[in-house]
Amino acid sequence: MTLRASLFVPLLAVALSLFGVANAAFISGVWQGDANYDAEGKFSDCTMTAQADSGVLLGFVISKYYEWGLVIADERHEFQVGTTEAVVLLIDQRDPIAAIAKVIDVHGIVIPLENSDPVLTALREGKVLTIVAEGAKVSFKLTGTKGAIAELASCVTEHLNSEKVDASTATRVPVVTRPPQRRENSFSISASLSSI
Repeated sequence: MTLRASLFVPLLAVALSLFGVANAAFISGVWQGDANYDAEGKFSDCTMTAQADSGVLLGFVISKYYEWGLVIADERHEFQVGTTEAVVLLIDQRDPIAAIAKVIDVHGIVIPLENSDPVLTALREGKVLTIVAEGAKVSFKLTGTKGAIAELASCVTEHLNSEKVDASTATRVPVVTRPPQRRENSFSISASLSSI
């Protein structure tokens, strides 16, 4: 699986800023989500976030190429940027899902996820996600994840379709688009997920 760095540049910034934002593009259960744009104003991905009881922020992202990943942000912990670690995702009593977590910010990691039926089904239908790494274990309730993942995929499709419409009509009819979202009071990420 190849994941492009430019798709995840604003990911943790988005994750941190979406929590508690009343104008999220979609809300599904405890999840809030919205589309994200690159510095040139082009659609890059859709992200949804929820905060665990522990205060840790969990996010899912689907890129415009339908690559997806899991983001964890925890301002109480500091990580060494650029390091990677093998992790195991446990969802209820299902088979473990092996993955590689990459530290992309002093307070956050990203875990690229395989785009397969077993992984999607587990996250959609699961009750609790537990991520186990060497010396660490964190659990999240997956409340409303099924609907939220569907909304997230719809967000990507919607924004891809509007890019196609915008591109095909740009020379004939001016298109009014929503300006790229600005993320304030959060940290941004520059990560190369393809290097994992």
